[in-house]
Amino acid sequence: MSENLLSKRILTFEDVARFPAGNSDEELVDAAKYDRSITSQYIKTDMVPITGSTIYVRDSIAKKLTTVETKLRNRGLRLKVVYGYRHPMVQQKYFDTRKAAILIEYPNLSGIELDRYTHNFVAVPDIAGHPAGAAVDLTIINSDGTPLDMGTGIADYSDKEKIKTYADGLTDDQITNRKLLHDLMIDQEFAPFYGEWWHFSYGDREWAAFYNKKALYGAVSFTKV
Repeated sequence: MSENLLSKRILTFEDVARFPAGNSDEELVDAAKYDRSITSQYIKTDMVPITGSTIYVRDSIAKKLTTVETKLRNRGLRLKVVYGYRHPMVQQKYFDTRKAAILIEYPNLSGIELDRYTHNFVAVPDIAGHPAGAAVDLTIINSDGTPLDMGTGIADYSDKEKIKTYADGLTDDQITNRKLLHDLMIDQEFAPFYGEWWHFSYGDREWAAFYNKKALYGAVSFTKV
C-alpha cells in the first residue's frame, strides 16, 4: 500500500516537482466514451471555446471511469464528471490570477516561495494534472441526478479547510460519501489530492509522486472545435 494512502498527507509542490513528466502520446477522448451513463458536464465554461462541451481525458482514464460507474450503478448511483483536460494556457491564467491575488495579501513573498504557496490553491502549470489530460474533478449522484452530500460543492473554496478530503466537522453521511468516492477511485489506481475531495488523477506527476512511480503523461496543447 502507498505510504501516502496511510498518511493521508497533502502532497506539496516539492513532492510532485521531483517526478519528471511522462511523454505518452495516448489520445484524449470523451470522458463518457465507454459508458454513456456517466454524466459528463462542465461546471466551468473556460474550456468550451477550446474543446466545446465535451470533457476530455486520456483513454486509459475513460476506461477506468467506466469501471467506477459500473460499481456505482450496482448501488443505484452514478458518476458525474465536471472537469478533465485543461489547456495549458487556461491553467497558466488561473495560476497567474491566483498568484497576483496572493501577492497583494502577502507582498513579501516572491520567486519560488510565491509559486510554492500559490500551488496550494492552483497547481503550478508545469506539474498540474489537468493540462496532461490526467486529472478529473468528479462526484457521485443519485439516479435522479442529485449529488450526494459531500460537505461542500466541487470547487467551493469558501471554506478551504472543509474541502480537504479528511476535514474536521463533517457529518457521518458526508464522511461515508467521501470515502465511497475515494475508495472506488483508489481501486482503479487513481491518486487522490487530499486538498480537494473531488480531485483525482492517473498518470500525471501528482500520481507519480503519490505512488512513487514514473509519470505517464505530460502537458499537451489540444483543441477540438
